[in-house]
Amino acid sequence: MNERIITDYNTLLAGKTAFATTAARGIGKSIAMLFARQGATVYFAGRNQAYVKQTEAELQQLRPGCRGYVCDLAHAGQSEETARLALADSGGFDTLVCTVGVNCHCTVEDFQDGDMARLLETNYLSGLRFARQFMPSLRARHGSVIFISSIHSTVTQPSNMLYAGTKGAMNAAARAMALDFAGDGVRVNTICPGLILSDVMEDLMNELPTQAEREQFLVHCDHCQPLPAGCMEDIANAALFFASDMGAYVTGQALMVDGGTSIKAHDFFPDA
Repeated sequence: MNERIITDYNTLLAGKTAFATTAARGIGKSIAMLFARQGATVYFAGRNQAYVKQTEAELQQLRPGCRGYVCDLAHAGQSEETARLALADSGGFDTLVCTVGVNCHCTVEDFQDGDMARLLETNYLSGLRFARQFMPSLRARHGSVIFISSIHSTVTQPSNMLYAGTKGAMNAAARAMALDFAGDGVRVNTICPGLILSDVMEDLMNELPTQAEREQFLVHCDHCQPLPAGCMEDIANAALFFASDMGAYVTGQALMVDGGTSIKAHDFFPDA
């Protein structure tokens, strides 16, 4: 009989090494900080040098070995080079978290080839590039791959065709990868966030010209899902489950962390 013993729920990732493809800000940073608090040495990338340095310093206060790299995931060569550098610096990884997501609102009638290429590379292909280079060490360590997808991968809204397509591809690839590497003890799962009040979302809200519009935005957020709008820590907690031994018997799954949005039909009654 297989038995799994977890000795300390306060250090679920003790001795582990993780890489997050974007963690200078936002959900990725929340995941990186939680992983470090749980004992992992975290390596990460981000395209803004100032944010990378700031987050690196915060992580190093928890785990001195943590390290950040400046990398724009829209460029394949930068992803490949960052993966090589991180492998050389770390010696290998137990966990890969693919956290990036950029959008471009359009319909199939007016999308531009350049936008399609940028979203495909950033949202989808960059994660596969890191997984390709990291897989030998993930196999050796019976590791975990976690894709941060989106609710738009299964249910969406008008003008999100490109974004939804790349996130749907991510979900499908994760299922196939889970089958390919289950025999090596590698688990591959996907997290699909709904509305998350991240620092990036806060930036967007602050760009609204009036306080009344900002307040209305928050009211709209409260009505998007049965539960209140989520926070970045909600996604980090789900990632911790998949990265740790708590998720040792889970692979190939897409977990909806969306406050119930994906189970809710249209409002028929005004007060529903």
